[in-house]
Amino acid sequence: MHRACDPMRAKLVHLFFGALFGLCGLAGGSAQQALPEATAGGGAQDGAASDPTAPDRFLPGFDGRVDPRPTPRRGGSVVVHADSMPRHLNYFLENSGTARRVQLEVHETLLARDEWTTEPRLVLASALEIDDTLVLRDGRRLLGKARELEEDWELVPCASPGSPPGAPLRLPKRDVERVERETVFTFTLRDGVRWHDGRPLRVEDFLLTWRLSKNPRVECDEKRFEYDHVVGAEKLDERTLRYTYDRQFFGARYVFETLIPLPAHRYDLLDPLNPDFDPTADEARQAEYVNRHPCNVMWIGLGPYRVTEVTKEYIQAERFEGYFDAQHAGWLDRIRWRYFAGDAAYRALLDGELDFSQRLSADDYFSAQNEPRFTERFYRGYYYTPQMTFVAWNTLRPQFSDARVRTALALAFDWDEFVRTYYRGLAARVTAEWYDGGPDYDRTLAALPFDLERAARLLSEAGWYDRDGDGWVDRDGRALSFRLMVQAGNPTGAAFGQRFQESLRRVGVKLELEALDWGTLVARVREREFEAALKAWVMPVESTPEQRWHSRSVGPGTANDTSYSSAELDPLIERFNAELDPQRRGAIGREIQRRLYAVQAFMYGVKVPHKFAIDKRLRNVRFGPIDPGYRIRDWFFADERAAR
Repeated sequence: MHRACDPMRAKLVHLFFGALFGLCGLAGGSAQQALPEATAGGGAQDGAASDPTAPDRFLPGFDGRVDPRPTPRRGGSVVVHADSMPRHLNYFLENSGTARRVQLEVHETLLARDEWTTEPRLVLASALEIDDTLVLRDGRRLLGKARELEEDWELVPCASPGSPPGAPLRLPKRDVERVERETVFTFTLRDGVRWHDGRPLRVEDFLLTWRLSKNPRVECDEKRFEYDHVVGAEKLDERTLRYTYDRQFFGARYVFETLIPLPAHRYDLLDPLNPDFDPTADEARQAEYVNRHPCNVMWIGLGPYRVTEVTKEYIQAERFEGYFDAQHAGWLDRIRWRYFAGDAAYRALLDGELDFSQRLSADDYFSAQNEPRFTERFYRGYYYTPQMTFVAWNTLRPQFSDARVRTALALAFDWDEFVRTYYRGLAARVTAEWYDGGPDYDRTLAALPFDLERAARLLSEAGWYDRDGDGWVDRDGRALSFRLMVQAGNPTGAAFGQRFQESLRRVGVKLELEALDWGTLVARVREREFEAALKAWVMPVESTPEQRWHSRSVGPGTANDTSYSSAELDPLIERFNAELDPQRRGAIGREIQRRLYAVQAFMYGVKVPHKFAIDKRLRNVRFGPIDPGYRIRDWFFADERAAR
């Protein structure tokens, strides 16, 4: 008897058991039709897919008579596919997806999103107190819990560790300019947390990261904006620290999900515990020390796994016995993230060199059903996390400064045909670079169609048409041409580039392809030394468009790849950031989306599911909406014989 994985049943299993004891609805057999989405922890937008032809024996954990729940056990090692190798593992400096995914297992932060509910939870902190700022007309800023009364404001001042709460203050309304809600965050650190070198976690480790974010010479430009409005950070006692914002910001608490503590006893030249202690070190000396520190590669973290080996091909981590949270300390002895380019990952699976890959091509995903070496060992399936592909136009280049040209180029590519043929239907068009399952995303906004006639008309309106009869549109004596950077060895980039090249030729536009290794491509975009680049964006479930589109974010080294901004967008973004109500903020976000899509600063592409293969011996594997969509520390082998 064959059956599909019931989406509601899948959700109930997650809710009641907290973990799926096997792999819900992952296909080991053939797939003869479109695969339905199941809500594997992430809702209808972001779940794991089931194969409707998969027999019951491929659904371990659903039927105890067929596949009883295995007893979790420690041991074994797993090899996970890495789709790139970062320069190093310090995610504060290296904005790499691989670095971030490794850090999920080898490091921790004050707060984290629950992988399945997306709600924030405390990790390195045992307590969090959130207060307000009352801004007086004389410029003073008073911190505490503010309550508006009929004629006055009441403020209960922030408490100090070991001291009773202060007496409430009464302030006449005439003296108060405004209240800024949720702008003061006081954390109490968890006891018993140690770095992988054995040193205890200290308040100083968090203050160092904040201090470095204010040092312009530290190479953290792609992260610096996250801390721009955190204007105060102070140590209240040995276990308590407080951060203060200069404004009301809806995502204030989520900054602490990415505020990566650095071991001050290793990175801070002003810390007496550092063997390189130098009380005379200035900002320049400190920045150079951090930028080139060997611990950026051989990372010393706080997670359940510690980095033990880094090569050009893989990163290896082993379980850290001193991890503070024994319940979530990891079952496996060893995790190795191994780099394979392009379709080499599929061959590595067949050759037994990989246990898990989430980067199968559509061709490999579907052909796997007929490959005995695959079906004997692996399940397969797919799931979504918030991400999208796009072409970034460098709007500082004259040919891309006109929205009509950018729109014409977007109209000239048939995304729907590319989804049907290249992705085999497993992709969907997007119209923004943020989470399409949230209230900020306008799902009614139609994607641009494939329309060569309209593309040619827009080019002509912008002054680009064939004046000399050579088949290429031109203006001021120059043909319209550009170079598109794609990742070398990436089959998707090669396929997209070739089809885009052919399509643009039909409207008289020259396109040259430039294949670069990922590190070089990212560096060129960062320095704005490019014309166009095919990239992918992995988004959090909540984000602000400020770092990508506000005029303050324009310039080399920022996250605004295109250098596009507008005076009309800036106030909308500022209203979005200050709005604490999700529904009102969502309405503003949708307006921002419509305006950005109208000018096509990005050529918005598609969201592509993670098509994965995983060794059948692994258990307790779940998929959710937060990248990478899984948590390796939860995995274990079903029995002792399976562990290697």
